[in-house]
Amino acid sequence: MTALPFTPVMTSMSTDETKQRALEWGRDLLVILVIPSLLWIVKLEVGNAQRDLYLEQTQSEVARLEDQLSEVKDIDVRVQQNALQLARLEGKIDTANGRLDEIRSLLLDR
Repeated sequence: MTALPFTPVMTSMSTDETKQRALEWGRDLLVILVIPSLLWIVKLEVGNAQRDLYLEQTQSEVARLEDQLSEVKDIDVRVQQNALQLARLEGKIDTANGRLDEIRSLLLDR
């Protein structure tokens, strides 16, 4: 059996038909590439918008917590000042009690 050489079959397409097919093929390729790209871009934009909203909420929460922290620090300073005053008062009361005990013992000795 003898093999026949491969010869491409030439169609009787005109150049206009060839251009039309090339344009259709190009359009189909663009549709295949552009639509998923647009969907991906929209998904990214939605993700970015969600992240921005989360950041804004977090920043406002951080600002509120910083305000509360400064209030707590102020309260802590006042508590420490009150503790020092209480310690001084306790010392003065102890001294006064000691003197009262001395006076009582002097009065009892008479």
